[in-house]
Amino acid sequence: MSENGSTFLSNKNLKLILFGGKGGTGKTTSAAASAIHLAQINKDKRILLVSTDPAHSLGDSFDFRVGNQITPIKDAPGLSALEIDASELLEDFKEKHGHAIKRLAGRGTYFDQQDIADFFNLSLPGLDELMAIIKVADILKSNDYDLIILDTAPTGHTIRLLELPDQMLKWIDVLDLMQHKHRYMSKRFTGGYVKDDADEFLEKMSEDVKRVRALLRNSETTEFAPVTIPEPLSINETERLLFILKNHRIPVKSIIVNRIIGGEGCDLCASRRRDQQRHIKEIEEKFKEYNLFKIPLFPKQIRGIDDLKVFASALFDETSQYQSTAVVPPSTWISTQDRPVDSNSKLSDIFNKNLQFILFGGKGGVGKTSMASATALYIAKQNPKKKVLVFSTDPAHSLSDSFGCLIGSKITAIKAQDNLSGLEIDATELVEDFKDEYRQEIDEVFDNFLGDKADMKFDREVMTELVSLSPPGLDELMALKKIMEFSEDEKYDLFVLDTSPTGHLLRFLELPSLLLDWLRAIFKLLLKYKEVVELSRTAQKLLSLSKSIKRIQKTLTDPEKTEFVAITIPEAMGIAETERLLSTLKRLEITCRHVAINMLIPPTRCGFCARKREEQKNYVQEAKRKFSDYLVSEIPLFTHDITGIDSLTELSEVMYEKESAGSRFGMAKGVGILKSVLQSIRLF
Repeated sequence: MSENGSTFLSNKNLKLILFGGKGGTGKTTSAAASAIHLAQINKDKRILLVSTDPAHSLGDSFDFRVGNQITPIKDAPGLSALEIDASELLEDFKEKHGHAIKRLAGRGTYFDQQDIADFFNLSLPGLDELMAIIKVADILKSNDYDLIILDTAPTGHTIRLLELPDQMLKWIDVLDLMQHKHRYMSKRFTGGYVKDDADEFLEKMSEDVKRVRALLRNSETTEFAPVTIPEPLSINETERLLFILKNHRIPVKSIIVNRIIGGEGCDLCASRRRDQQRHIKEIEEKFKEYNLFKIPLFPKQIRGIDDLKVFASALFDETSQYQSTAVVPPSTWISTQDRPVDSNSKLSDIFNKNLQFILFGGKGGVGKTSMASATALYIAKQNPKKKVLVFSTDPAHSLSDSFGCLIGSKITAIKAQDNLSGLEIDATELVEDFKDEYRQEIDEVFDNFLGDKADMKFDREVMTELVSLSPPGLDELMALKKIMEFSEDEKYDLFVLDTSPTGHLLRFLELPSLLLDWLRAIFKLLLKYKEVVELSRTAQKLLSLSKSIKRIQKTLTDPEKTEFVAITIPEAMGIAETERLLSTLKRLEITCRHVAINMLIPPTRCGFCARKREEQKNYVQEAKRKFSDYLVSEIPLFTHDITGIDSLTELSEVMYEKESAGSRFGMAKGVGILKSVLQSIRLF
């Protein structure tokens, strides 16, 4: 362990601790356990634990409801928790500051009050991060808490959250430009100027955001604690996260390495432990400048106050840190009625349609990327005349890690399969293209419309700055735009989407409706002002965009063209999040008939694995009961990492066994290897 100064485990001066990393590594558990422990040893401190992930898990972790109201945590005096509801906070924000914002818009644009009101009432993509930063700013300003602990969203959207203070200050500058025009005109015609609520709003927002930014960069009072597990996808994502945190000057001193297998156990344990030891050495080398806190894999999921205290003791007590406190002694017990996981032929049902899109989604860390990659590879292999594109909409991409080759932001051929390509969208690159495309037209509009008007400088400056800004929700918007382009090009027969973790996936799926609402409002304005300014080229582009969005929306809601496969794991938080996901998919009318339960431990003579498997079996039964309207498939836990073509091929053959013959894709019979996989790990 590196001696990297006082860490969040011991630094009593901390005011802000953030836990983040790849989905499924144990961020929420680490945040909740740390909060309980710090409350116990600092009884005079007021501590608030806040979830900024739109797919909240704090309530599931504590095993009682938290929600969007600050909730005291029983058995932990001084500790409260909050799960931020972005839509509810937006309504409060509008009520508090709506008048000032509308006044600014009225002064800085040519729209009348009704035009502004129409836009003000529309929903905005990307609200989660924006409202989270504003809420944190309000909490900091109140001084009601001595320490704030953030349980953040998975990596990609946490990075967007951390970038927002700088972005928000740019927005405030643009709003100030709008107000500056009003100040200039007032002074010119009245000889003086008196500040009003719009000025006060700008000053308050600027002060609040600067306070958050300063705190995020203060190494004495702030620490970001990445959570990882000893697996390639998680290690690589942690490395990218650390690079970005360093660029943003956000202090990192420690890394939590979770779920380390210890003890003797069985052949399955031994095989997985060998893999882990190799990855732990990689972690120790790559992250040697940080304090590494190693947490054992427990024989049961960590849920509820008592379990969180056990986890905290492993994290905070160095004497137990390297001991496998969670290991159950080996036994010879194995039920004669305990059989391997069920046949997975149900998943092959998705090939009975001539689908255009297959989406894989669920909670972070459940295996979405692996299953999307394996499916794309399997379909391409079985259908050499079909062109398949596997596409990542998650800003923290893992497709390259999954296939074991560099993919990136350009369509890249997967060398192992001629008719398979991959793409990891680069939202920043796409938005720069967007800006270049529209900047010239804005200049033309001002040249033709405003001419030599005295106030032209302010208006042109405002519009130029507005185009230069990047709104939250950019990743989802750019991904949707790219999908529309691909769909219209008809270069690919099938798109397989590896989506963001649940919260931001739902934001992506809601985008078509949100964008159509915005376009309707814009068309209304174009018709209203068509005599004032000629925007025929813009109107044509917007009309084309509207038609594209309607087409993609129609495709996504067409059960013959699109299937969503929900991935989960046999744990309480996984099942709970899947339940919420399926409910939203039903509301959005996106077809989902399949739930795949991943990472099931096979029958074993090992006491540790047997106990874990027994717990898993209970959740499998609960899932089958709750998801009785769905085709539920079971996927076994592999003894090795699922990275590279060979591993993905293995996984695909387990997912789509020989019963999957005869689809419209013309697939040949696959190889039913589930039994051989289990035999290969020498459990029978």
